[in-house]
Amino acid sequence: MRSPKRADLHAESTEAIVEEIKEIIEGARSVVISGEVGVGKIIHTIEALRGADNIYYVGNPVDFAGKPRPRGYDKYIAYIKSLKQGMHIISDEKEMLLFDFRAVSGKGAILLIDEIYGRSPEQCDRISSILEEIDIKVVLIAGCLKNVGRIIKNFEVILMLTNDGTLLVDKEFVLKMSTILRSDSAEGRAGLFR
Repeated sequence: MRSPKRADLHAESTEAIVEEIKEIIEGARSVVISGEVGVGKIIHTIEALRGADNIYYVGNPVDFAGKPRPRGYDKYIAYIKSLKQGMHIISDEKEMLLFDFRAVSGKGAILLIDEIYGRSPEQCDRISSILEEIDIKVVLIAGCLKNVGRIIKNFEVILMLTNDGTLLVDKEFVLKMSTILRSDSAEGRAGLFR
């Protein structure tokens, strides 16, 4: 019997990751998906949502570190559209703040938010109010968990992606970690180990 090829193992791992994301999203109303750069957070999540029809994607012109999207935001949005036909794209702050999410409440809609970094306090408040008041699933892609501190309280599940699989992360730990990582002082960072 021959051993599996590396590409076969990667394909199996990718399928397992997509299946895990799909199960988590089906079982929870609000999910944060995080992981290191290049692990496939957005690609795997959209693949996991392949069978869903009512997805509202909220774009972000910057990544988790505030850097502009490579090759420009318009090309990034075009790429996102190519991953799933029929996805509703909300590409700017004004549209996100004005969109009537109550109109899709209770209709199996999924709000997919790409990164929290760089979002205005109004957008963060809007996301929090959607989580608290509207019957819609919310999936937040977060490249760095330190950026989710101000809205993490409203999320049920935090899923960390790795190259080999997934890991559920405790919400209280993420809240503490995000607070400490945002702190500029060494004393604040030392609080992680108390």
